[in-house]
Amino acid sequence: MAARAKSKALLAQDWQSSVPGVFFIAVGEPRWAARIRWQKDNAVYRDKTHVWKLSISPKTGGYTEKDLLHWQKQAEAWAEAEWLALEKSKKQFSRSAQASSWTLEMLLTKYLEGLDDGSIKYRSCASDRSRVRVLLGIAEKGANARNKAFAPVLGKTMDELVPTDFYTEHPRSHPRAILLHYKGRNGQPPKNNACIKLIQTIRTVMGHAIREWGLDLDLAKVPLPPITKDPGRDETLTDEEFRWIMDEMKECDQATRDVVVMNRYSAMRRSEAVKLDWERVTSDNTAAKLTNTKSRRVNGKDLPRERTVPFAPAVVEMLARRREASDTQTGAVFLTAAGARIWPDAVTKAWERARRRAARKHNRPDLLNKRLHDLRHTRITELGEDMPVAMIAKMSGHDDLASFMRYFNPKSDAIRRKMAEADRRRLASGGTGGPSAVETAVAVLSELSPDEMAQVMAVLFSKKVAA
Repeated sequence: MAARAKSKALLAQDWQSSVPGVFFIAVGEPRWAARIRWQKDNAVYRDKTHVWKLSISPKTGGYTEKDLLHWQKQAEAWAEAEWLALEKSKKQFSRSAQASSWTLEMLLTKYLEGLDDGSIKYRSCASDRSRVRVLLGIAEKGANARNKAFAPVLGKTMDELVPTDFYTEHPRSHPRAILLHYKGRNGQPPKNNACIKLIQTIRTVMGHAIREWGLDLDLAKVPLPPITKDPGRDETLTDEEFRWIMDEMKECDQATRDVVVMNRYSAMRRSEAVKLDWERVTSDNTAAKLTNTKSRRVNGKDLPRERTVPFAPAVVEMLARRREASDTQTGAVFLTAAGARIWPDAVTKAWERARRRAARKHNRPDLLNKRLHDLRHTRITELGEDMPVAMIAKMSGHDDLASFMRYFNPKSDAIRRKMAEADRRRLASGGTGGPSAVETAVAVLSELSPDEMAQVMAVLFSKKVAA
């Protein structure tokens, strides 16, 4: 009892430190703490709080003054080193903000903590989270589950990293390069796009650390690998193939079938369809304004995008039916029989099951390669054969031609038909490719007044009679 009373009295004292940023916390687990703040470009930065916990003496069962003073010295030594680093770098970076103080593993771990607690959030954060877990060797599923082969590179400090730690064309010289140990599906070599995305995730983490944490890192140490991107998919579905798969979805929830119809005839993404609310649909069901669409990230920020999607008759009819069946006509458009918003993966799984049944029934194994997202390719391709690119891109949400062309996949037969139509128009106009003589005369006459046109016709008639 005497030891506990002495320990309590010890902690009750007003312990102070002469080093700025060092303070004592007696609440909870007694500990010394240090946090350094500094300014750069009129912005305030700070290290995370570092703590040194006191140890309970095994002899007395309480805390001792010797232990308390020991950890005070440790905290003050750390803080003094931080202040010295700030002085040397002209008050720009503390020691903890320098590349030599961080290993790649520490950086990825801190970023993963932010993703898990929601302090770091953006549209593609779920994909980046999966890739960070792969790099840290803690992924539980997939070909890279518990893959510890990245550890040698993860243990390097950020100033020690070199480009060949990530990608190399000479495996014997750089056997620890991350992409050499990254696996694709079923243990096969990964596709180029997967490799690029893995390195891009590391660059995303570093970019966030530079912008938000004030770390002094060099993105040039982690360049994107000099490999070409995989060619885009050119899969589309014929009307017959789509009908076969829809026939196999007859037993699915009506909302699931309706989402597929929406994808097929509006070129909307799966996520955009399942997130659609009645408040975004026009009262006559002919269009919807999408606000939460796939966006581009610039300097770590999602740029908001909005677009209006006009609907084909098949979608208008489907929405009218759902609106009539809706009690409130508010909230989610696509609800399950239980009244909940339909889950995106449920639609994909239903599509895949129906696709397998259709492939067996019609002896068409190639149907197994038809994905739900290919409906977007299909709609954009068929519209692109008759409509200007700019109009379709306005509907599909593409803001550059390169992205649009990944979805526009016309078959050679369709191109041949369009060429034949162009040739017929050219021949009909006299083979010059321009307007015919009759078309030119009509265009000129249409600009004349009735009296002038009558005079022209009289002159022409007299010339014909004279001839």
